[in-house]
Amino acid sequence: MVHVIVQALKILTIAAVAILVALGGFRVFNYALDMARPAEAGEIVAFTVSADETSAAVADRLVAEGLIRWSVLFDGQMRLAGRGVQAGEYRLRKGMSADQIIDRITGEVVAEEVEPSNNAVAATESVDFTVQEGWRINEMAALFAELGGEGGADAFITAVNEIDRSQYDFLAGLPPEASLEGYLFPETYQLQLNNPNLTIVTMLQTFGDRYTPEMRARTDQMGLSLHQVLTFASLVEKEAQLPAERPIIADVYISRLEQAWPLEADPTVQYALGFRDGRWWPELTGDDLFLPSPYNTYQNEGLPPGPIASPGYASIMAVLEPAETEFMFFVAKQDGTGEHAFAVTYEEQEANVDTYLNNP
Repeated sequence: MVHVIVQALKILTIAAVAILVALGGFRVFNYALDMARPAEAGEIVAFTVSADETSAAVADRLVAEGLIRWSVLFDGQMRLAGRGVQAGEYRLRKGMSADQIIDRITGEVVAEEVEPSNNAVAATESVDFTVQEGWRINEMAALFAELGGEGGADAFITAVNEIDRSQYDFLAGLPPEASLEGYLFPETYQLQLNNPNLTIVTMLQTFGDRYTPEMRARTDQMGLSLHQVLTFASLVEKEAQLPAERPIIADVYISRLEQAWPLEADPTVQYALGFRDGRWWPELTGDDLFLPSPYNTYQNEGLPPGPIASPGYASIMAVLEPAETEFMFFVAKQDGTGEHAFAVTYEEQEANVDTYLNNP
């Protein structure tokens, strides 16, 4: 009986909300919501929204956390606005308005509000954060530090490592110790300098949106895992400079894997070397090709343990729709065009190397 009464009250309250909106518009309704927010302000609350949670359930937990007072009004505004909660990890401040909380938990990127600190970045400061195709996580962290991100590069890397992976179905098969390299989709985001977590969540959500059901079906059709596709695509991203060559390079790598040949991809060695000579992708020497690392595809057959960088959409599609060629080798022409010379046989490859590398 009590449950029935509570449900009836909820229905009546939502109906009242609709009347408020009809009579006075959202301005009246928002005023009521602002009167309903807790009086105390300033405390930061870590708030996680699960993928299967309803807006009503989230509203009830917001009340329990002391972030709002009236769950039904809050849920009613979300329903009337046609907005749904987005799974993720959020930092909410007690005293925030209902609109601010709704913007945050429905995926709108707004400036983080934090407790004031003499050494803290300005609470409202956010900047464009452009992740380029082919970047490794360390380069993203370096940009975070360069832009003045609180805690520097280490804070960004820690945030990546500590993100809740259970919210993303495409990470379900990823071993806990595996890096998120390759899964942070390259694009321009709004970055909050005192909290990279929200940007990382958005990057993962963007990847999930861009890797469509059709692409997942094609992945299965090829007999590959998503992790393998991204690993291939990261190699293509680092090797190809011309769009027309992406599917050809993808085909070469796939063919070499199918025939159990070492991939012999220079970028995998560069990735294993890490930061050297002031750069993340250093020039290679002959000795580097013997580097003992599971990522060194000169010394190990098959794919490296995972992606070496974040591939863009074009490189991912090149792997899913590779060219059909007999090529097994390629070498950069190094003539300023960005082109590669492709070869079917080892003898042809040696001739290309002699032409473009030994006698430039």
